[in-house]
Amino acid sequence: IYYIFKFSCIKALTEFSKNAKVFVLIHKMDLVMEESREEIFKKRKAQLEEKSGIFKIKCYPTSIWEASLYKAWTQIVSELSPNKAGIEKSLKNFAEACEANEVVLFEKNTFLLCFAYCTIKEDDNTNDDQRFEKISHIIKKFKLSCMSSNSSFKSMVIETKNYSAYMDEFTSATYILVILSNKKVSLELLKLNAALCRKSFEEKLNADE
Repeated sequence: IYYIFKFSCIKALTEFSKNAKVFVLIHKMDLVMEESREEIFKKRKAQLEEKSGIFKIKCYPTSIWEASLYKAWTQIVSELSPNKAGIEKSLKNFAEACEANEVVLFEKNTFLLCFAYCTIKEDDNTNDDQRFEKISHIIKKFKLSCMSSNSSFKSMVIETKNYSAYMDEFTSATYILVILSNKKVSLELLKLNAALCRKSFEEKLNADE
């Protein structure tokens, strides 16, 4: 990673893209002894910053075995998304119209990140700052089980005594997850509302500014 960063990335970016944002994932941190991870990360980060030239880089310690990779990608995409405020405002309007507790947009192919979310009604679950990572992990495992049975995952509905959860394909790049506690809200009406605003969200996600 250090070699590539030093000799390839920075040289090309300095020449062709001086306004680029540079993010570095210092991966496989799970292989480092836990008591040494912070020290090793800081050392590698300092080495990279020394060779970063005109760029102010952002580094993330990551591993595929816990939430760090998910959090890193989510933060990176949040910074790169030019219209996140507009997307979150639209999510809030959608959530209020559907009387939803929370609405979340996940990346479609890997579920490795949360594009944006809106929480209208908080409860004990919304206090869990790893809830999106946990949902991502559950859905990825479910998708794998579908593939093993020659099926494909498109949508799902989960109903409990207190909540209903609806997840479906939304835009070309996202899945939408809607959490409801109001049992009077019709699932079919919720699906219709999602279908009606799909084009608007597609345009916002693809907006340049």
